[in-house]
Amino acid sequence: MARFVVRRFLDSLTALVGVSFIAFAILFLSGDPTYLMIPENYTRSQIAEFRHQMGFDRPWYVQYGDFLGHAVRGDFGVSLRSRIPALPLVLERMPATLELALTAMGLSLAVALPLGVVAATRRGTLIDAGSMVGGLVGQSTPGFWLGLLLILFFGVDLRWLPVSGRGGIAHLVLPGVTLATYSMGRTARVVRASMLDALGHDFIRTARAKGLSGAAVVYRHALRNALMPIVTLIGLDFGVLLGGAVITETVFGWPGIGRLVVNAIYEKDFPIVETAVILIATVFVFLNLCVDVAYGYLDPRVRYD
Repeated sequence: MARFVVRRFLDSLTALVGVSFIAFAILFLSGDPTYLMIPENYTRSQIAEFRHQMGFDRPWYVQYGDFLGHAVRGDFGVSLRSRIPALPLVLERMPATLELALTAMGLSLAVALPLGVVAATRRGTLIDAGSMVGGLVGQSTPGFWLGLLLILFFGVDLRWLPVSGRGGIAHLVLPGVTLATYSMGRTARVVRASMLDALGHDFIRTARAKGLSGAAVVYRHALRNALMPIVTLIGLDFGVLLGGAVITETVFGWPGIGRLVVNAIYEKDFPIVETAVILIATVFVFLNLCVDVAYGYLDPRVRYD
């Protein structure tokens, strides 16, 4: 187990370096931020001097190497706009994004797990067809469009819920539902498929032949053996929810990392964008490492070489 964790940890570090390189390359190709930071009356010599002071005139690989060297020491640079260290600015927004992502994940699991189980145990019925059609619709619905519809109906017409900002539980409802809808549909479909596979095994027929109740067969035996792909999906989904919160946070004015990144992209504030991408990627790879380790506890047949 220890060797496996160390190997996966090293793989995760390699993945993070790759993510940082791709993000830096895309930002570099998006253009020089110099002209967004200087007054309009600057002369060419002043512009050249400013670019030299900021280091924007160096080759891209030199800039990336300098960024990576400082990032390893925990220094992600300074915001080009606010002149404040980038890491504290991003970490300040992290609780809001985590709150929204955890809410969406909770809503998704609360609906998708029982829905997928019921659809699998009633295969071929209207309940099965209706739940799968609903899941497909949820996966196909654009988040920004759903968010605007919810705002219009529950916020503007009915005035039941707030439509922007971060506050109490009421502020979480609309953005949480919007963010959870895609994950809810996909998880329900995976739960159904995994349960159908588990219900077709010999140990299920044996459990029923022994006289166990239907609930015991489904939840104690089938669901437990169907958890492997579900746990994998949960780990992946949480990372997707963190990244997908960008659109939801923008629509609902949620003060999280996503909204900060959108503003930073418009302003070409490279340190903020790079820091946010690396932070979200770190959470993502850590969750995947936890999922890999959890396999051994869910299924004793899994062995780590």
